[in-house]
Amino acid sequence: MSAVDAAERLERLERLADEPDPARRRMRALALLADRLAEEGIVPILVGGAALEHYTAGGYATKDVDLALPNAPEVDAAFADLGFDKEGRYWFREDLDLLFEAPAPAGLPGEDAQRQVVEVDGLPVEIIGLEDLILDRFRAYVHRRSDEDLRWARRLVGLYSDRLDRDYLRAKTAARPAEAAALADLLGEAR
Repeated sequence: MSAVDAAERLERLERLADEPDPARRRMRALALLADRLAEEGIVPILVGGAALEHYTAGGYATKDVDLALPNAPEVDAAFADLGFDKEGRYWFREDLDLLFEAPAPAGLPGEDAQRQVVEVDGLPVEIIGLEDLILDRFRAYVHRRSDEDLRWARRLVGLYSDRLDRDYLRAKTAARPAEAAALADLLGEAR
């Protein structure tokens, strides 16, 4: 069920033009979108670079918002209700410098991963869990040799070393020897 009515939601969205912090503007817009999608029983999950930006408190910066969402007419309607235009799988509001990618490509973590819920302007926003975000970046390194993704996986492990669910990480990589070995190295660096 939605927390705000349609008129208030649009008013709050339009006020984002005065928000000088682009990351904050994106999160506030996401909260309003999530509130609108709650009317449809749909929960957007923040994944990708914007999730990394959240967990690194702005250490990583992105310009778009990746969401794990179903490809459904209700999603299109929610974005349209908030004044977004659509091009392919992207929704944008040029006047607010907002770009959302949804649905994110099928199979992205977030759809069935652990999640964190944060409150933004009194509204809940669900974000891919820390461990699954680490796994996402880590796997980009293992399978595509992306040094940049390894750097961010290391950063996350370093920032959150004291609260990581290491057993969860190990269980998620146990069936893939290359991942398991590389994870052991990554976790060993954080001790």
